[in-house]
Amino acid sequence: MIPHILLTAVGTLALLLSFGSGRAQDVPAEPDVKPPFTVRSFSSVHGSDALPSPLGGGTVSLIGEADSKTFGVSFNGTLTSSARLTGKEKLIALLYIKCDGQEPGRRITVGTVDLGALKPAQPAPAVMATGEATAFVPLASITCTSLAIRIDESDKPPFIVKTFTEKDIQIARDITVQDSTVNLIGEPDSKSFGASYRGTFSSLMELRGETTLVAHLYMKCDTKPPSETAAIHVGTAKMGEAPKGRGDSLRIMSADVTAFVPLREVECVKLGLQ
Repeated sequence: MIPHILLTAVGTLALLLSFGSGRAQDVPAEPDVKPPFTVRSFSSVHGSDALPSPLGGGTVSLIGEADSKTFGVSFNGTLTSSARLTGKEKLIALLYIKCDGQEPGRRITVGTVDLGALKPAQPAPAVMATGEATAFVPLASITCTSLAIRIDESDKPPFIVKTFTEKDIQIARDITVQDSTVNLIGEPDSKSFGASYRGTFSSLMELRGETTLVAHLYMKCDTKPPSETAAIHVGTAKMGEAPKGRGDSLRIMSADVTAFVPLREVECVKLGLQ
């Protein structure tokens, strides 16, 4: 009787072990959990032959998904002990592929990141700046970076006004202009800008309305009329039609003009008829 009971118990135990072993094999293994982002770091010292003043060194990090063209950029670094900041300096990170040595001119730029302004009253020589990049290629394809300092003149107007006035000038026989003002308005480095005129046109002769008042623009100035001046003529603005008939007439006119030189190089204006 006892041997029969032992055999039954052993069989039952073997059966239980067999089922237990089967269940353990059916449990799936836990998958490897990979982070949804990657971090690529570059030494700013390696990024260029000489760091732009006032930076002393640091690390540029790119943070995001490896296959994404949009990702975060951070810089942790220091300022030089002699750094003098005005508050207008901005830190810029340049992103490259196919880097050939350390010379930025021999690289292919794929993105530029504005990391914000450098504070003029930095209490410690440390800089922590962040920005968001949108590059031409995914994050994983960027192989080097460099830093640059850009200065924005935000308080400087993007245009200038150059004003030329004359009390009483004769622009043709029996025709004068009184209290004339010519304004040239535009960007200092642009060769295309606006011209405006205000003055009293006075004619002792009968005009038929076929005459145009023009403003001649010059480099260097003298007091001679356009027909006799030795100044360098760089452009002509056709202001508008002179008034018909004779007598006095207040005229306000404006026109676009394209000169041979930028607006900042125009030094005088002479009125004439055409």
